[in-house]
Amino acid sequence: MNGNPRPLRYARLWRIGGHALLLLALAAALLPAPQGLGRIDYGDKLLHAGAFAFLMLWYAQVYAGRRERLRCACGLIGFGLTIELLQALVPYRAADIWDLVADGAGVMLGLLLARTWLGSLLSRFEIRPAA
Repeated sequence: MNGNPRPLRYARLWRIGGHALLLLALAAALLPAPQGLGRIDYGDKLLHAGAFAFLMLWYAQVYAGRRERLRCACGLIGFGLTIELLQALVPYRAADIWDLVADGAGVMLGLLLARTWLGSLLSRFEIRPAA
């Protein structure tokens, strides 16, 4: 099943939204970690994987071409690496290679989800004139 059946009319708006999501993720990664997160086994890793799956699913809809999606996936892995490097510089956070692994797993999950009906969610939010 093709996850993005039609081109987005408001692709620029969706790109801006994606950039806002990246800034939100960066801010969350550099703020002190939530207290309750440690109570859930692998909660931090699940959060990383979920966030990066969401980001990849978002960008896979904006950039539907195979090469574009590969570039987005590589860019998100680079973003995850950047987050870990920045966290090493913040005294109340710590860099963790397993966070980067979880980011990569999330990117792969996002690519897979983009091949399902979830891969056309953004286009469903766009207002289309009646034919």
